[in-house]
Amino acid sequence: MIMIHTKDIKNILDRIPTGTTLSVKEIQNFVKSNFDLGPEDWGPYTRTRQTNYSRWKHIVQAVLEKYKKTQKVTHNSLTHFYTFNES
Repeated sequence: MIMIHTKDIKNILDRIPTGTTLSVKEIQNFVKSNFDLGPEDWGPYTRTRQTNYSRWKHIVQAVLEKYKKTQKVTHNSLTHFYTFNES
């Protein structure tokens, strides 16, 4: 089984239509339904600190952070939803 990588998540998120607004949970569910996650993906991300956050969810957060900086998404800090912009 192949572990999910940043490029996989970017490929999946790039399929979301422009103007779509989703919560983090909805984005995670979209990624999960479009990739066969393996046992390693479900392990905790522990590179910088002990956490129960799954490795793949950490990568999703990192991609969303990058997309915010490049304006591929707009993050509403009040509602914690992301709107996908034209790339």
